[in-house]
Amino acid sequence: MTPSGPDVAPAALAAPPGDAAPAWDASPLGRAVLAGRVAAAGQAAAGPGAVRAWWADGRGLPAGAVAELAAAALAPQERSRYEAVSDPLGRAEFVLARFVLRSVLGRMLGRPPARVGLAVDRSGRPWVTGAPGLDVSIAHAGGLVAVAVGSGLAPGTRIGVDVEEVRTVPRAGDLARRLFSPAERARLGRASGRAGDLLWLDVWTRREAYVKAVGTGVRSLAGAPDQDVGHRWHPLRLPRGFTGGLVVVEPG
Repeated sequence: MTPSGPDVAPAALAAPPGDAAPAWDASPLGRAVLAGRVAAAGQAAAGPGAVRAWWADGRGLPAGAVAELAAAALAPQERSRYEAVSDPLGRAEFVLARFVLRSVLGRMLGRPPARVGLAVDRSGRPWVTGAPGLDVSIAHAGGLVAVAVGSGLAPGTRIGVDVEEVRTVPRAGDLARRLFSPAERARLGRASGRAGDLLWLDVWTRREAYVKAVGTGVRSLAGAPDQDVGHRWHPLRLPRGFTGGLVVVEPG
């Protein structure tokens, strides 16, 4: 994620389809702690399957509630990662992502959320153990978490999600020269002010979501393809002050 900055309302996004009921509604802990903090963010087709996304807002979540969620949501190997995070907002992001992800997957797989196995590959990309046809991605920025889950996917289909606070990014021009394509820089050159900030973040989130989908990491941002080349981009419906979306990369 890039550094955070001033809060600005993003462009309006289409409301997500209704087929994305939040699984955590069935959890007493989820109802008590996350009331009004979690919502569906959208969905997209992905070959024979579908991808659904949710957001969760950790801003202002009390430390005690974060600790409760950690006890319910984290596997033993994740506890050490959680305890190594000293920033309260960072802890909330870490826990929320896993609580929401395990709640959604538990409902999909017919398992208690605590029995949903999550692992990470060498690039740090999360995956669900013992569940072929599923793919997952998480992102966070400024206390907001986005979780995407793809189900019924064709072999080799990957998804990636990214979110950002809407703001003016320091050294945006330098970053664009190093990481964006000539076509993307030309688009940026035709926009200024708030519209330019939103367009810059649009390019950034598309690229970051793509490299998360394919598992090559942030260092390969400059090598990500231009808009809609080899992947499909779907903007998400997020709270005021945030923007982002998900990428679907299908084989072939």
